[in-house]
Amino acid sequence: MHYIDSPISVHTPICSRGPLERAFGEMIAKEFGLPCQLGEILYSRGVTTLEQAKEFLYPQLSMLPMPDRMKGMREAASCILENCREDRPIFIHGDYDVDGITATALLMAFFKEIGQESFYYIPNRLEESYGLSVSSIDRLVAQCPGRAGVIISVDCGITAIREVAYAKQLGHRIIVTDHHEPQDILPAADAILNPKQAGCTFPCSFLSGVGVAFFLVMALRKTMAPGVNLKKYLDLVALGTVADVVPLVGVNRILVRAGLEVLSAKDRLGVLFLCNCSGLEVEQGILSEDISFKLAPRINAAGRLGFPRKGVELLLAEDMQQARQAALALEQMNAVRKQLVVDALAMIEAECMEQALAGVNGLTIYQHDCHPGVLGILASQIAERYNRPAIVFADDQKNGPGNLLKGSGRSIKGVNLFHVLGQCSHVLEQFGGHAMAVGLTLKKTNLGLFSQLLNQKITELNSRLSTTAEMVVDYNITDIALLTKNFAQAVQWLQPFGEGNPEPVFLLPEQKLLSPRVRNGHLIFQVQGRGHIFHGIGFRLDCPGMDLAQPAHLVFQLKRSWFKGAERDQVHALRFVSP
Repeated sequence: MHYIDSPISVHTPICSRGPLERAFGEMIAKEFGLPCQLGEILYSRGVTTLEQAKEFLYPQLSMLPMPDRMKGMREAASCILENCREDRPIFIHGDYDVDGITATALLMAFFKEIGQESFYYIPNRLEESYGLSVSSIDRLVAQCPGRAGVIISVDCGITAIREVAYAKQLGHRIIVTDHHEPQDILPAADAILNPKQAGCTFPCSFLSGVGVAFFLVMALRKTMAPGVNLKKYLDLVALGTVADVVPLVGVNRILVRAGLEVLSAKDRLGVLFLCNCSGLEVEQGILSEDISFKLAPRINAAGRLGFPRKGVELLLAEDMQQARQAALALEQMNAVRKQLVVDALAMIEAECMEQALAGVNGLTIYQHDCHPGVLGILASQIAERYNRPAIVFADDQKNGPGNLLKGSGRSIKGVNLFHVLGQCSHVLEQFGGHAMAVGLTLKKTNLGLFSQLLNQKITELNSRLSTTAEMVVDYNITDIALLTKNFAQAVQWLQPFGEGNPEPVFLLPEQKLLSPRVRNGHLIFQVQGRGHIFHGIGFRLDCPGMDLAQPAHLVFQLKRSWFKGAERDQVHALRFVSP
């Protein structure tokens, strides 16, 4: 594995594979009939035995751990079973991002299938606080007045001590299912499902919220609905898991791999029409990147603009007209969301650049009238552009303009932003989240102090952050004969790609492109492989000042793409620079 900063220098050392990697690659080729180069890549990523390779390449649902290995599962299942036997309602409290929306839809669909009365509520992020609140609990249980039942939180609740106590005072039992970082004191719920909580031995601590909800459904099926096939719900699990950017290894890899198969079938009407709006062809198989860049942003748009129910309605739609209308509504909201991001970036770009040039390692940006629904997107784009953690603040209009600020932060590899905020908690009103994404509120008068403290803590972790992220090259292709159609197809066995399992990056040194040209700021070209010409594109890679007719280093990924109903291999250029 080689690290490359842009631009690539001819003096960049390209290390050869070691004997252990080469030997493992040969074992993979012999055992599974795959190119030995893929085995070498797997070895460099920690897959070092044939058994591990088999589990990685051929994940099966039978490999999933039993749900009762999760701390609190038996108590949760018993509580829900008792509630149903007493003919009491179930109240599901969700969250307004894709993870929370899919978890809500999953539980609603399951309880409907087994004939259990259930209701759900997702807070409006423009008018209510994140997660459980007194007002959101009131709105949830008001849908079935006068009847106590069990409240199940999904993707939230692990820090809701006061709110859980309030729900119990109303006479409800409550089960918290969450995956965010617990704090020292946990809510006094009837059961807590969170693989991050102390004493939990579940073999995957980095499940998504919908992943936790799915294991709860697995436990419930055992006693309440043994005939229900849960695989049909895995499209929801894949959507929420990929969208929440949790590591796609181990249990998550099994869930998402199977979930992508269900998604690709497009049996869920809402998914079918959402794919139509996203430009995904009917015959096209759905990949994790399709979730990240096409499906999830549209579902997220509903929550960002204050209409999270639209996302749930889409996923639960049972007739074509309802599904079509919901998908079109999300498409329109997503267009509005895009414009909000463009406008906000134009307003804050100069300040971001100024802080980065001044050597600030933790960027804090305040835009008083920024739409609260796009704070997280802005933080993500800034963090990626400047390769440093970023938090974007706006006035918290729910608590009076100018008094409190609401912020959303995104991090980079190597910086646990949740832990950093823990060291700044004395100047915050509240915060939550996980290593890569956080939400917080603070008094406006503390913004300057917080900015200094955040930068100090991050600087202590990373004395120097480059203005550009390192690029990892997984394999140096020294012989063009390796670049074949079969090799490109074999790379797809490493799918699904995402956090924890990045898409492999290849290097072709001194490569001459065929028919290179720039169109609308994108580099269009072809590469001659062995017995096959690959079409290539480099998005926003116009290579100013370069002579494209001359050989240069090509850093790229091999992708499967769809064009006019036909599937094909394609080279996606990431860098093309002179030696």
